[in-house]
Amino acid sequence: MATILDVARIAGVSASSVSNFLNDRHAKMTPATLERIRSAVAELGYKPSSAARQLKTGHSAVIGLLVPSVANPFFGEIATAIQHAAQARGHQVILCNTYRDPQRETEFAEELAAFGVRGIITGSSLLNPRHLSGLAAKGLAIVAFEGNAALSAAQGITVVSTDNALATTLAVDHLVGLGHRHIAYVTGPLQTAARAARLNGFRTAARRHGLDGHVHEISLPPNEFGDDMIAELGIDAGLTIARLQQRPTGVIAMNDLLAIGLAAGLREQGLAIPDDISLVGIDDLFLARLMNPPMTSVRQPLSAMAHAAIDCLVDAMGQAQPVQSRIFPPELIVRQSTAPTMPRKPNGRG
Repeated sequence: MATILDVARIAGVSASSVSNFLNDRHAKMTPATLERIRSAVAELGYKPSSAARQLKTGHSAVIGLLVPSVANPFFGEIATAIQHAAQARGHQVILCNTYRDPQRETEFAEELAAFGVRGIITGSSLLNPRHLSGLAAKGLAIVAFEGNAALSAAQGITVVSTDNALATTLAVDHLVGLGHRHIAYVTGPLQTAARAARLNGFRTAARRHGLDGHVHEISLPPNEFGDDMIAELGIDAGLTIARLQQRPTGVIAMNDLLAIGLAAGLREQGLAIPDDISLVGIDDLFLARLMNPPMTSVRQPLSAMAHAAIDCLVDAMGQAQPVQSRIFPPELIVRQSTAPTMPRKPNGRG
């Protein structure tokens, strides 16, 4: 098995230079030196001992990823993207399910830090991350995926997020462009920065299009099972929408998992998508393409966001201040679940 001395010999450098390279201390190295060491590492298939590194530095090459629940496929996709990006930077990932409980998030973060983890990513950031500010002040690098940039910066936390207000804006603009004037937005409890931003985006876009008095906001009740129940609660919301006296012709869901439940509830009431109601989700899960009909959704660039989150986290490790937050634009993906509105019947039904 190759050692750090073997790498140094082939690269023609000192063992300390190889150590600096492996620990991302590149500032004083020339590009030629970096390339020689990189080539020697690749040639020998050298992998540094994580145990030895932790004994020497007190830190591990591990990143903590805190998500609400992998029962939601969106967080499974986030975990996959984060893991690929982390491995490309020489780090491994420990996954923790927090169920959006700030106390549980804090406990996981403290335990990870005690094991030498220097950075964590929160996969669905709560409205105010102040429960993590103490750890950030002690030097734990924290990146809030889908966080509020202003609130997080005040707590010493970096944000990597899509523009969630723009996500719902794109959805409203799309439905209005198809002639819809009666639109509903269905959301869960406003526990997270993303949910709050999406609701604000919906309200702002609706006002801009003069839809005041023609919109419905439907909030799901809190539940102890979290993401495990989102689709089921979506079914109930679909039943509620179907029974409205002034039924909307277009519906936007806070995420795709909820939209899947909505579609099932609407079908149970004999309503067809998009003939009776156009439906838009957010996140563009792979499931959106498999629905019948395939669902229009607002895509988040998860791969680019994951690489940015890892880059921000690695750069922030050891720094006194968080690095600059990154906000990514979402993209509307139009499929067959949305169509021009049909003339209403005299009783107000579509």
